[in-house]
Amino acid sequence: MKKAIIIISILAGVVIAGFIAYSFLASSKVPQAFIDKHNETVALGKDAEQLSDLTSMPEMEALNKQMSNEDYSGASKSVEAAIGRKKEADSKLSSIDSKLIELNTLSAKISDAKIKASADKFIDTRKKENSAKISYNNLQIQMLEKLKTMVDILEKNPKAISAADEKTVNDLNKQIDDLKNQIDAAEKAVNDVQSQYKEMEKDFFGLAGLEIAK
Repeated sequence: MKKAIIIISILAGVVIAGFIAYSFLASSKVPQAFIDKHNETVALGKDAEQLSDLTSMPEMEALNKQMSNEDYSGASKSVEAAIGRKKEADSKLSSIDSKLIELNTLSAKISDAKIKASADKFIDTRKKENSAKISYNNLQIQMLEKLKTMVDILEKNPKAISAADEKTVNDLNKQIDDLKNQIDAAEKAVNDVQSQYKEMEKDFFGLAGLEIAK
């Protein structure tokens, strides 16, 4: 009985040691520069998401109150600030594109062919995800810019607007409604490709014996 226990303990130790050795060997095949560059894209992505989220944007909360109170001057400033945040997010998303090009170059230095193929796959999907996010963000910028034009007309004539301005406001309303449909479709596209990317990222880090950056 004791012999059996000793044998099982030895086998368990060998398996654990083998797994640790495999993890070390796999991770050693991925240059640290590659991991660092990936972490930079993750950090940029989080910054862009925080900046661009309209649902949690303080400017949008202020805008709703200002429009209810017919404070068109304040509303105009809030929309302008929201556009500024969205453009800053666009800049960060564009930086991610540049980082992903660098990541592609660094993946060439991964010595294990299977791990490299997995890396190239998840980088390619990340490029598609980032492109979808840029399109989504740009559509929201267009919507906010049209809203800004509309609010500025109301600020100029808070009591009564001309027939021409009224037509412009109505046209802008229609364009905003059309953009909302495009934005909904763009959001779905982002969610779909994001799910694919997460799976491929998980596969790569599993093969490499590394932890995914949180």
